[in-house]
Amino acid sequence: MMVATRLISVLMPAFNCVDYVQEAIHSILKQSYGHFELLILDDGSTDQTLAKIEEISDIRITIYKHEKNLGYPAAMNALFTAATGAFILIQDADDISDPHRIEKLVHTLDQNPDIDLAGSHLIKFYPNGKELKIISDLNINNLNYSLANYTRPGITFGTLLMRKHVTKIPFRDLKFVTRAQDIDWLFRVSEQYRFMNCDEYLYYYRQHNESMSNAIKREGIFNYFFWEYICFISQCRREKGIDLLSPAYEKQLRDFLNALIETKKNVEPNFLERHLAYRAKRNGQLKEALTFAWQIIINNPLKRAGYQCLYKVLFFNFR
Repeated sequence: MMVATRLISVLMPAFNCVDYVQEAIHSILKQSYGHFELLILDDGSTDQTLAKIEEISDIRITIYKHEKNLGYPAAMNALFTAATGAFILIQDADDISDPHRIEKLVHTLDQNPDIDLAGSHLIKFYPNGKELKIISDLNINNLNYSLANYTRPGITFGTLLMRKHVTKIPFRDLKFVTRAQDIDWLFRVSEQYRFMNCDEYLYYYRQHNESMSNAIKREGIFNYFFWEYICFISQCRREKGIDLLSPAYEKQLRDFLNALIETKKNVEPNFLERHLAYRAKRNGQLKEALTFAWQIIINNPLKRAGYQCLYKVLFFNFR
């Protein structure tokens, strides 16, 4: 067992996760590497999440709270500021860590002093008990190349342990896109620091209904294009020195997203309903998935798209 000499700051932002937060906390308290502080920030939960957190007594836990929900970027930035450890570990409030996660990730960074952040493989688990192993990229050059060239990085933010100096790069509010702030952060970090993955399954990612938003207002549609959006922002920052997230470029960002929507609609008029149907099925929400599939049939009863979507919702196992 590794001698736990350096302090690890474990950061846990929490919002409306009353059914899962205690399991997440206990997975940290049971770590083989015991010298850590667990910083939990309740971001204005409207359920009993904060009460559940406060039921657990441990000298290593410090609890913070926002009276109102300020969102994931604000929560992460507050935790970055509060952290005092030599290393920073991410732990989502509805996920679970392997008991040896901290120990193995610290060892990984110790063995690779030129690396600033280390992740791992993960296991996605579902309410019905099924599990899916997600393998992360183990080639350091490939991993860092992907971030430099706007391709999907083979690393998951929730699995990361990082050196303290990495946290000087803040999370940003993406304005019109309300998901994937972690991917935007990874792009920003990749411009200064290097990643790798540990060849171990150290993180359990919970797939549940509350983790998905079914909002279908126009701003909700923008989330469909999060990848194009983040790449556009990164490219303008890197190649032109323009920060599109500053107020002066708000119209340009909205115009960019609206153009993506119109282009997609011309090719596939019911893309949003199909996308939401498959996401709902993937998250175990069969009734919602059927509703979206049926809407496609109503919109175009003489075309195959809706019936194909309905068939997949009924008989395909989305993961």
